[in-house]
Amino acid sequence: MQLFKRTPQEAFQNIESFDYKTHYTANLVNTSSEYKDFRIAYIDENTQSKNGTLLFIHGHPTWSYLWRHLIPIALKQDYRVLAIDLPGFGKSDKPIREDFFTFKNFRDILLNFIDQMNLKNLTLVLHEWGGTLGLTLPMEDPDKYLGVICFNSYMNNNLVKLDSNYLNWIETNITNDDLNVRALMARTNRILKLSECNAYEAPFPDKSYKLALKKLPSIFPVSKETEGYEISLKAEEWWKQNITTKCMLIGSAKDPIIPLEKMKILSQIIATDEVTHVINNAGHFVPEWGMEFGEELFRQLKDG
Repeated sequence: MQLFKRTPQEAFQNIESFDYKTHYTANLVNTSSEYKDFRIAYIDENTQSKNGTLLFIHGHPTWSYLWRHLIPIALKQDYRVLAIDLPGFGKSDKPIREDFFTFKNFRDILLNFIDQMNLKNLTLVLHEWGGTLGLTLPMEDPDKYLGVICFNSYMNNNLVKLDSNYLNWIETNITNDDLNVRALMARTNRILKLSECNAYEAPFPDKSYKLALKKLPSIFPVSKETEGYEISLKAEEWWKQNITTKCMLIGSAKDPIIPLEKMKILSQIIATDEVTHVINNAGHFVPEWGMEFGEELFRQLKDG
């Protein structure tokens, strides 16, 4: 029985300004030996850096292409840069069975990747679902982490209650078998060119590749009955200790689904300066404005 699909390489041929070498790794899925050949895609640049490692984790419905403005700036600052495509997104394989989609499975894949790559002196760079998952990781082995940069994210639905627009967004995805990613990115990011919108649609040649777009929102830890809520609650309590070196939260003034006031609440328990840094012109997909703030961001990270 087929368990996953693999986007043909030709789908990515016309993508501009993102010509980093793609690496693949397998044996990250704990759920079944049937997934031993399931591939996770990532980029890994400047591996000899002694300035620390950045691991970029995107959200829904994007992939590592989201970071194309920030990656060159990070490399210029002499960081090692890794950017991973979550299962079902980007160049990673696309699960076609619904039972693949559990919070634990996605989180375990990220933890296994960090272990397999033997990453240390690590700063996580997170957006949206990347934050929902990524903020639960450091408590497992705090010595590996130097800090976190987190853009527009919810951790769970406990301390920071989900905005009604975000709940509606979850429902919209659950009921949609064929999300038009190209149109979504064009509508919510007026600064994008058509070729950039096409790049976000590229991983999904047709709707048979899109189960992750439908299922990932459905496993958000909304309540204590939701798998993933308990581990998110544990992470929330851990973060109140504020024990990593440099944690910065970055919000936007124009995000309709994760409003700035929600990020400010999260900042109080996660940010080492207890401040939400605001990108005034940005919408939900803040890294798309990275060319405007990237230099200052990584300078502040270094100075931390």
